[in-house]
Amino acid sequence: MKKLLDFLFKKGKYKIAIPTLIVGFILQSILINIYLPEFLIHSNNIKNPDQLFSYNLEYIKTLYQALGIEGRAFYVEMLGIDFLFAAISGVGYSLLLATLIKERRWYILMPIILAISDILENISQLFLMSLFPDINFFVTGISSLFSSTKMTLSIICVALILFFIAKTIYLWAATTITHRK
Repeated sequence: MKKLLDFLFKKGKYKIAIPTLIVGFILQSILINIYLPEFLIHSNNIKNPDQLFSYNLEYIKTLYQALGIEGRAFYVEMLGIDFLFAAISGVGYSLLLATLIKERRWYILMPIILAISDILENISQLFLMSLFPDINFFVTGISSLFSSTKMTLSIICVALILFFIAKTIYLWAATTITHRK
């Protein structure tokens, strides 16, 4: 963990964080604008589990049944893009936090932990699809737990990033005003 923190702190520069985040935004745009509408067609407008805080066995069975073989194959493809998005965005946001904070703090790793939760949710969805129609409550619960963790960490990470952006702007403005006097 210390090595990862050192790496993020060392590489935490705007010129690295911003392009990484741009790639993440492009992947997110592809997911939202291309894959999600197609997913909703395959699922008869049943939401993607990735959009939900939690879900249950009945929901997953209904979704996979609605998707059918072709829709589940499409969902696997969509999850591949989501894997990339989660990994790149997690690193990008951790680099941005390292840039904004300018100190080695454990919470710089929170976006990476968020990304790991998203990736584990995706893996569990792949596993659930491989078991369909013989999926069980336990595996679905684990997948839902990853989704809840991801959503909770998303809120915390956004709050952290906004706080440190506001703090950076405040310190910049205070320094600028002081230097003008």
